[in-house]
Amino acid sequence: MDRISGMPIPPTVAREAVHWLLALSEGNAAQAQQAHAQWQTWLSADPVHAQAWQRIAEVDGTLRGVSSTVALQTLAAPGLRRRHAVHLALWLTVGAGGLLAARQTGVGAQAWQMLAADLSTATGERRETVLSDGTRLLLNTASAVDLRYSASERLIVLRAGEILVQSGRDGASMARPLRVRSAEGLIQAVGTRFTVRQHAGHTAVTVLEGAVELTPEQGRDTRLRLEAGEQGVFRAQATQVAEPLREGSSAWSEGMLVADDMRLSDFVTELARYRSGMLRCAPETAALRVSGAYPLADTDRVLAALTLSLPVQIHRRTRWWVTVAARD
Repeated sequence: MDRISGMPIPPTVAREAVHWLLALSEGNAAQAQQAHAQWQTWLSADPVHAQAWQRIAEVDGTLRGVSSTVALQTLAAPGLRRRHAVHLALWLTVGAGGLLAARQTGVGAQAWQMLAADLSTATGERRETVLSDGTRLLLNTASAVDLRYSASERLIVLRAGEILVQSGRDGASMARPLRVRSAEGLIQAVGTRFTVRQHAGHTAVTVLEGAVELTPEQGRDTRLRLEAGEQGVFRAQATQVAEPLREGSSAWSEGMLVADDMRLSDFVTELARYRSGMLRCAPETAALRVSGAYPLADTDRVLAALTLSLPVQIHRRTRWWVTVAARD
């Protein structure tokens, strides 16, 4: 048995596997052919990717022992349902024995929601979509949303991660409010461009153009209006006072991470959002300060840049486990 065959598949790889499984089962022949070529590139890029396909084959006993390519062709039939693909991804991540438990726990439930979301991105991926009303929606790394458009409202449900919304003009006979729902409450747009980020226990909002109104789920009498150039945070019970917009807060939409005298520990935590596996900062380097603009498309390049400007070195136990440590 090879080294990784008995290990769980990383959640990011499982999500990527589902992405390709669905991509190969949708669209016309030309789209399928293009997707297949891209899938082949992804499959050969890392042994863990091939292992994910082997795990998929094991879901169906009749496919055991069959090559991953044949298994994929069987599982990616046109009739494949998204729910089945979601089930496959969670099975890849936690194993058959832990699937039910994963769906009933907080972390597992969130993973299930992300995989079943209407729109989602993998780690390090950004995705832009133009909605039916002309609203532009940009998903940041590891983000997921559901879209609930009806005759009375336009609702974007943020399940995880971060989004940038540029509201479109509603063409319906009766103008419908555009809202974003997070775990803590509602954000209503007023002809605006803004970002919403779901944290653990709170939601952060920045307004680039126009204005938004924040309404906590359990504190509707503590609404907060944010104008262009302001940012705010709210929890389920209350909002905080509006503050001036932090420079570079929306730089991710241009593929950049901007730091202005940021603690290295905070910088590494932010960079880790765009990188698969574990990226951590050693305690002895946590208080070092970082400034500059860094390209998110190449996190290895960013890590290398840190060693040129700070007394640090990069320790790699594996490709998936990296530490920014003090220089020897």
